[in-house]
Amino acid sequence: VENGQFSQSQYWSWGMHYLDDIQLVLEQISSYSYDSLMHVGCGDGRFLRELATEYPSVDTLGIDYSERSIAMAWGMNPDLNYKVTNLISGCINKRFDIATCIDVLEYMSPDDISTFISQIANLVINDGYLILTVPHKNKPVRNKHYQHFSLKDLESLLAPQFDIIECIPFDKQSKILTALEIALGGRGKQFIINSPSIINTVWKVYQRRYLYPDSESNCRRIAVVCRR
Repeated sequence: VENGQFSQSQYWSWGMHYLDDIQLVLEQISSYSYDSLMHVGCGDGRFLRELATEYPSVDTLGIDYSERSIAMAWGMNPDLNYKVTNLISGCINKRFDIATCIDVLEYMSPDDISTFISQIANLVINDGYLILTVPHKNKPVRNKHYQHFSLKDLESLLAPQFDIIECIPFDKQSKILTALEIALGGRGKQFIINSPSIINTVWKVYQRRYLYPDSESNCRRIAVVCRR
């Protein structure tokens, strides 16, 4: 109850990891000069909203095969450009300086990934960039995922169209971090800690101590920066 009004919020156990994906990719693309960007698998559109806040002049497009996701993206960000598109079978008559793809490949059948990456490559200009994040093989495969990846896997998948110029392991494996996440409410089935000060403190600790591990051997996710 706040100001005499009852309120209730859904708990996202993966909330910190959702935001660190966005933060990491924004940090990577800040190093490049670009006028256009396509976000593949845009979901609720949050990434493009953050991008537009910092770089309002960039021409952006968010695409997703899910009509529901695109409807949500439009509803939350009516001033941005989103489109229902299945890259496996669809076509976009435009090329972009940069493509971003955050936690998408793991949801795709292995039979479709090569075609999917080829389609992304067709939409990126020569010498343009792809920034991609995926769960690492160090992390157990979830029910909705087909597979997780190592740097070696990504090199093999991307090599026909892209050169990997940087690899960023992130989201450090840690029993302490797991304990902190459980203390905040696990998956929210029994209780939720919703104190802003406590949540913000955990977020800051995560960013300072657990966002970037020492090596790929101790990460839960991995990002690569690629040149077309």
